[in-house]
Amino acid sequence: MGSLKAKPLPTDLSFHGLFAPNSTYHYFKDAESQSFRHNSNKFQSVNAWWLAECSLLAYVRDHAFVSQALASAGLPQTRFFENNGTQCFVAHNDNFAIVCFRGTEVGEVQDILTDLNLPLTNNDERGQVHSGFKNALDQVWNRGDCNSHNLLEHINTITEANSELKIWFTGHSLGAALATLAADRFPEAQGLYTFGSPRVGDREFAWKFETTAYRFVNNNDIVTMVPPAISYQHVGLLKYIDDTGHIHDNPTRWITMKSRITGHLGYLGEVLNSWSHGNLSAIPVDYLNDHAPIYYAVYIWNNHLNDME
Repeated sequence: MGSLKAKPLPTDLSFHGLFAPNSTYHYFKDAESQSFRHNSNKFQSVNAWWLAECSLLAYVRDHAFVSQALASAGLPQTRFFENNGTQCFVAHNDNFAIVCFRGTEVGEVQDILTDLNLPLTNNDERGQVHSGFKNALDQVWNRGDCNSHNLLEHINTITEANSELKIWFTGHSLGAALATLAADRFPEAQGLYTFGSPRVGDREFAWKFETTAYRFVNNNDIVTMVPPAISYQHVGLLKYIDDTGHIHDNPTRWITMKSRITGHLGYLGEVLNSWSHGNLSAIPVDYLNDHAPIYYAVYIWNNHLNDME
């Protein structure tokens, strides 16, 4: 691995430390030696890391900061889209483009209303999907004012200018749900990687979903367990991050159950230790703690290093 090093887990377990937009993190560190494999049709741990970094970066509201971070990774062209609470960016070079959606922000009322709009609605002839997610994507997908293109127009413009350009979709939390719907609407998508994604559509939607997709779940992440499976179904190959940070492909229920119990107990110990030292800010619930986007970026990078050995 040479000079490549594993990343430490966050030590600030407060809500602000785990979920606030992170402008101190060193995004795409070592990207120069760990190139994105834009033509790949198979799972690539390096691609998972790139897209997890993008999904963490999407929470930063400073467009100049985001553009600079992406440019430093070799994506010099970035365009932002935002309307009625839905935000995303498209960053590209001559080889590939990454379409990344921002996830739920607790302080944003519109995000909360989107998450709670649970009824299923028709998705053309491709099953049914979450009404709130569909409406949120519609805000940027095919709507724009007279001074700007919408998201679909922009993607079509850059692909028409370069027919070899590969389009990748990604996001965390609500952003993962929107990325899933966007990939469904864009059949030419090269791939989809999601992190902490809720279920997006019904069984028919999952069955008809064609884009190659990988779905990362961090141990007890509560968002990945909703909406209820009685009406909804996940899409993509499950990449389960256990309580020790190792990734499993479509693990058995026994593996996930054992890991979830161990994860709960381990985190409870961390919280009690934090409280015993007078720090009462640690999130007391492992279900919420495990949803933090920083964990996805760190665990996936560390697993990528192990894959290289």
